[in-house]
Amino acid sequence: MKHTVLVVEDEEDLRELMRVMLEHAGFSVVVAREGNEALTLAKTAEHVCVVLLDLLMPGMNGWDFFQAFKAVPAFASTPVIITTSAPSRAPADATLVMSKPIDIDRLLSEVRLRCAALE
Repeated sequence: MKHTVLVVEDEEDLRELMRVMLEHAGFSVVVAREGNEALTLAKTAEHVCVVLLDLLMPGMNGWDFFQAFKAVPAFASTPVIITTSAPSRAPADATLVMSKPIDIDRLLSEVRLRCAALE
């Protein structure tokens, strides 16, 4: 089974970098620019093993997305890695918080770890 990573990031360059890096590592990737789009995509994507979530976004921000996503029973246990320039403001129950600028190698390692746990 090929795992899917949901990337929720409004910065186009970073979103594209994460998409390319994750696809190169063998993951399916679904990308969204803000929370409402991400919620819609999460409901149709298959085998989402982890969400990479920015907090500061236009439209539905990361805090509101996190709350709405975790309220869906099917997603309640899905790991959410926060990628943000405001790490002290991240939800306390996030799986992991990574400060921007993102260490891409560490991010890939964390994604592999979370997705491997589902196999």
